[in-house]
Amino acid sequence: METFNSVKQRNKDVVSVRAYQGDAMTFLAFDLDESLLQNFTGFSIKVTFNNTSYFLFNKLSYGDKILKKNNLENTDVRSSEFSPIQKFNWVHVPSSQHNIGNPFYGDYIYEVTPRFLSGDILEPLDPAKTVSLPIHVSPFKKGNFQLGFTRGFVASQAYVDHFGMNNAVRPNKKDLIFNLDQQSGPVPHEKDKSIKPYSFEDQFAWMGWQARERVYEILKETLENAHMSLDIFAYDLDEPFICGTVLTLAKTGRVRIILDNAKLHIGTDKKGNKVFEDVFEIMFNNQAQNPGDHLVRGKFGRFSHSKVLIQKLNDVPVKVLTGSTNFSTNGLYINANHVLIFTDPEAAKLYEDVFTESFGLEKMKKFNTMPLAQNDHVFQNANIPDMTIRFSPHTPAAAKKEINGITKRVKGATSDMLFAVMNDTTGSGALLKAIRNAHARTDIFTYGIVDKSKDITLYKPNRKNGVRVAGAGISSILPPPFKEENKIPGISIHHKFVVVDFKTDNAVVYCGSSNLAELAEQENGDNLLEIRDKDIVTVFAIEAMRLIDHFHWRNKKGDAKKNKEPLTLSDNSDPAKIWYKEYYNPDDLRCLERTLLISGKKN
Repeated sequence: METFNSVKQRNKDVVSVRAYQGDAMTFLAFDLDESLLQNFTGFSIKVTFNNTSYFLFNKLSYGDKILKKNNLENTDVRSSEFSPIQKFNWVHVPSSQHNIGNPFYGDYIYEVTPRFLSGDILEPLDPAKTVSLPIHVSPFKKGNFQLGFTRGFVASQAYVDHFGMNNAVRPNKKDLIFNLDQQSGPVPHEKDKSIKPYSFEDQFAWMGWQARERVYEILKETLENAHMSLDIFAYDLDEPFICGTVLTLAKTGRVRIILDNAKLHIGTDKKGNKVFEDVFEIMFNNQAQNPGDHLVRGKFGRFSHSKVLIQKLNDVPVKVLTGSTNFSTNGLYINANHVLIFTDPEAAKLYEDVFTESFGLEKMKKFNTMPLAQNDHVFQNANIPDMTIRFSPHTPAAAKKEINGITKRVKGATSDMLFAVMNDTTGSGALLKAIRNAHARTDIFTYGIVDKSKDITLYKPNRKNGVRVAGAGISSILPPPFKEENKIPGISIHHKFVVVDFKTDNAVVYCGSSNLAELAEQENGDNLLEIRDKDIVTVFAIEAMRLIDHFHWRNKKGDAKKNKEPLTLSDNSDPAKIWYKEYYNPDDLRCLERTLLISGKKN
């Protein structure tokens, strides 16, 4: 879902804006005709909601010389009215810059104006060059389908502004369940006195974002209806509200759970603390009516890796939540992750059938021979996306066929290919190799992020090669005016999704819990979804660009300890360093990005 508007001169678009609806955010793409580039310095973005207007903020401002010449005070500097944004796209998340409470959802109007710096003087906003367009901003929902993303931004200026240098998501490593209303920060040695005390609930609501909302919704809905119950696939399991809710349901026999028991989920940690999955099992067995009939600790060949909630009403499946998000504090609050929700009896029954045929150690051993694992499950239901769902573990032949089929689609991309995957280096099979090598292509726009990598591929001017960056291992020290950021305590990018051709009618996204490796598809209990709905694929594309742009800059600024010079906006005084040149060079990735994002869909 998107809207487009432009300012025309002589029947030609000279200022253009396209707004894409994401999950609780808007992705804005801008364009400016080359005839207007003289003295161009960036874009100002004004937002109006519920009769209240404000300009979006920009961390960067001009140097002291221009600020002084334009009589700009420090209070003015953060507004894009006076510090235009020097990019051709921007992500806006409602209220995230203003408070940590619930965002304001509804109909927004964006006004985008190109700005010009002439003789070091910032020219006034020109209404004749302003593009205005409306778009609805809310959590994504289409028919009986919803999705949600975690924020994945522990290493960010916004996190530091809200929560300081506290990156802990638990009060200790011993208590599985703890009171979310207790104070989490600021930490005792916090230097920034502007940060007021906040609770784990405050922290988690911001970090877990829409994924947390969707998970909590299905849990609360089930808990409040005595006729409802849950069947659960869990890999990591230690989020306090989730665990507490499941244990409450266990008291009345309204939950069954398959909980992974691979080596990392049993025994003790390095400090002798019992791992939380074992702690949960003990608590469950103490509270459940018939624990042996309601909890299975097991794995398939290697892991029981799915993360699934199946909601039943009067023992009939009605809703299912799946995705990449583990039901843990790291999964919801540290990792970048997604959840998918289908309020559909047919989809819910499919997952329930998989659960039933996996509920027992002997059943797990034989699952790869079952029709549920051998067949593709195609949905063409008007109320949920056109999609195919596949369940593993597969036989070696079936896993190879699945992975090679997806690889063929990825290699056959004609417009764009974007991805966010945890690992593309150690896994087996043709697909991860194709993902890893995508940045070499110059005929399409490619953009990707992994969790860790020793050989990232950053943007280089005058080249159309794609970008492949990493979310972990980044420097926490950034140049002024940026504050020091938090270290990421764990995996940063935990997504497992690949977007192909989101700008075409053949758009597709592959997502879910699968790590997309051929061997993993033979050994792990997983679910992999192929969704062929352009609106949903676009939302995943926005998520990829949101993460890649955020971490690409941090990958690039790894030498900040050596460079203490403040970063400022370009004033175009050096012809060799005019900031927008790369966006108009046909042989540059930024030009490919600009023209792709502003264009209408391709066939």
